[in-house]
Amino acid sequence: MVQEITAHRTLPENLRPEDLWMFSPALKATFYTLLPITLKNVAVLQDTIFHLKERKFYAHYTHVNSLGFLPLAKRVTHCALKSWRTIDDGIWIKDEWSANYFHWMTDCLPRLWLGLQEGKSNKVILMESFKHLSYVTQSLELLGIEPVYFKSGENLLVKNLVLTGRTANFANFNEPLTRLTREKLAIKSVGSQFRKVYVSRKLAPKRKTHNELEVELLVRKKGYEIVYMEKMTLKEQINLMAETKILVSLHGAALTNMTFMQEGLTVVELRNQNDDKSNCYFNLASTLGIKYFYTLNKGDHKNTILTDFTVDLIALEKVLDELN
Repeated sequence: MVQEITAHRTLPENLRPEDLWMFSPALKATFYTLLPITLKNVAVLQDTIFHLKERKFYAHYTHVNSLGFLPLAKRVTHCALKSWRTIDDGIWIKDEWSANYFHWMTDCLPRLWLGLQEGKSNKVILMESFKHLSYVTQSLELLGIEPVYFKSGENLLVKNLVLTGRTANFANFNEPLTRLTREKLAIKSVGSQFRKVYVSRKLAPKRKTHNELEVELLVRKKGYEIVYMEKMTLKEQINLMAETKILVSLHGAALTNMTFMQEGLTVVELRNQNDDKSNCYFNLASTLGIKYFYTLNKGDHKNTILTDFTVDLIALEKVLDELN
């Protein structure tokens, strides 16, 4: 079963008329949420779910990109000689994109909320490799959710499995479930939000800023503190966002942390001037009721995921002055 959802989004606070082409495709979107199903006596084979009695794979729940006959046959062959472990119950919330901070927070956790609503289990089933992702282990600990990890050398037999699918296709968001992540993890600051934060990608492996020193000097002059999310635990990031009124960052996973900011506060995304596809953080801000500002910056390539940037210091200073 699926649920149809239509999202309507507001334009950026500082939209320039000549940039409307970049945001207009995202102003309205219709997408579908796969509703959870409960299956009995199913096998977890590597990264897929196989119903033993029905002789049926549920790959449309476990994968973003469809799996054909040959990939599924290879999984069966590969798993044939593995050992088996039986567990009573669990919730499946992942796909091939899930080992990523943005997708864990905006895809997996909304799926978890749907799975928990079924009332059949409070455990999530994950590959053992997820043990090494700090944001996974820390978020589950904060939520009081028990993970069931399985090794690459074993298959699982699950007596009662709550199988969830994506609650929205990329780059859309299921608003009630996304806001539920804020409700469950964010901290409501006792006082008013006062911090102005710039997230540096100096320590990131990719998507860096060529003129980072100049950017840092500018934001410091405007009263912003510079943080490196790589050095912070998830709890520390959540605490920081509870006190943050303006979050500034180059396009990247750090902007996912607006999830932990209160409605009506502000994010500034430093975007690639040649890319009209990467609207995920614009969409997320609208979903959360966050005021969205942007600047356009020269990327080495059109592909925002792979490129490094030269930040437009004049445009950035203009936005920061507007927000002061």
